Amino acid sequence: MNHRATGLVLGLGIALAVAAPADAQLWFFPDHAVPSAFGTPSSFVAGLYGGGLNETSGKLNAYGLVVGRTGLTERISVVLGGGMVDDVEREWTFGGSVGVAVLDADATTQLSVQAGVGWIDFNFLDQPLTSLRFPIGVALKKRIESESATVIPWVMPRLNITSLSGGDIDDTQADFGASAGVGVTLTNGFGIHAALDVLAANNTNWTFGVGAHYYIR
Repeated sequence: MNHRATGLVLGLGIALAVAAPADAQLWFFPDHAVPSAFGTPSSFVAGLYGGGLNETSGKLNAYGLVVGRTGLTERISVVLGGGMVDDVEREWTFGGSVGVAVLDADATTQLSVQAGVGWIDFNFLDQPLTSLRFPIGVALKKRIESESATVIPWVMPRLNITSLSGGDIDDTQADFGASAGVGVTLTNGFGIHAALDVLAANNTNWTFGVGAHYYIR
């Protein structure tokens, strides 16, 4: 097993430390707050990059694509996506999340509760393993508008539940984490976003992510 495969094992947390961050809720990406409609429902697509910042994260690179809808109903928004972890065998990850607004849908400050699921399969010593993660968070978001762009900073503490199964392994662990980020969207719908994620598992796990998005009103 070379150092990149070892990094995947560290990131996935074999040895009873199974936990890692994600987007939509993909493995090896920061957990992003599900976007809110802020009174104007829209669909969006986003390209993502995620990278581990310390040894616990595995220091792997990941690339993904997500689609979503804000204001699917008056208070509910959803995100679905998939990604590739740049390991020896290039593992794939898929996931989704749902956010429910607590405050008035058209308020410029939003508090929402969200939950998601993320999936990844991989091989460890020729043994197929499956890992699922269930992040549950509370996100606080603020909409700041100007003539040329909209800026939305956000912060989200969460509970991260992770299960690992396959062969003789069957383990579930719950840990606390938090993420924060900002998105900037121009009036034409194009924008960029970034996020930083920390997970307090057996060893602290840091992940950073950036991406580009496009909103369709």
